Amino acid sequence: MRYVMDWETWRPKYENIVERLNLDRKMDRRSAELLHDILGKTDFSELKRRVTGNKCVVFGAGPSLEEDLERMDRADWFDKVLVSADGATSAVMKYEVPALVVTDLDGKVVDQLEAWRRGAWMVVHAHGDNLEEIKKVVPRLEGRVLGTTQVDQPEQLPNFGGFTDGDRAAFMLHEFGASRIYLAGMDLGEEIGRYSGRTQRDRKPIKLEICGELLSWLAGELGADLVNVTAEGEEIPGVPRREIS
Repeated sequence: MRYVMDWETWRPKYENIVERLNLDRKMDRRSAELLHDILGKTDFSELKRRVTGNKCVVFGAGPSLEEDLERMDRADWFDKVLVSADGATSAVMKYEVPALVVTDLDGKVVDQLEAWRRGAWMVVHAHGDNLEEIKKVVPRLEGRVLGTTQVDQPEQLPNFGGFTDGDRAAFMLHEFGASRIYLAGMDLGEEIGRYSGRTQRDRKPIKLEICGELLSWLAGELGADLVNVTAEGEEIPGVPRREIS
């Protein structure tokens, strides 16, 4: 399986993230190897078909998430391909089963597994600090599961680009040919939403800053059609904001 994001394009971004968050490259690789050993080679052509040519919504777990979901419900927006980022799944499931759950398994996993049982794809990411969660959760999944990595691992897991669950979902959707990608629950400010997964509070602002930078890069240099419909929060340079109507 080839890498979807060209490694030489992605490597400067990854190295920058490693420096800012003091990540362990070796543990990132070890986690990717473990995830690949459990899953083997995955045919995700059906997952890609769900996305190609369709409008998609990525739900982050920011403070605006519940308001955004309420506004989408009133405006009949749930006909789009719904993609929940990790902990946001718990809120999205109150309205609809998402088509995809993009996760590094630090949110409420029981809700993510329920979404999978009801037809969602699980896109599980290998970070250096989630080996134990991978061991516990991934062997329980049979079908509709794809593993991803953020390092260069030839012939193993795909690297779509992106770092946090929300921006990584957007990178994957762009690669799969989504016609437009709406961002909801993506406040990217200092306040942490109640659906956000387990996190080190001192590192969260840096991660959200990285998320915004990567989304700007995706919309700019990489040409993704991104639209921010989050009710509140920070502006994302290069990503227009609009109302849900």
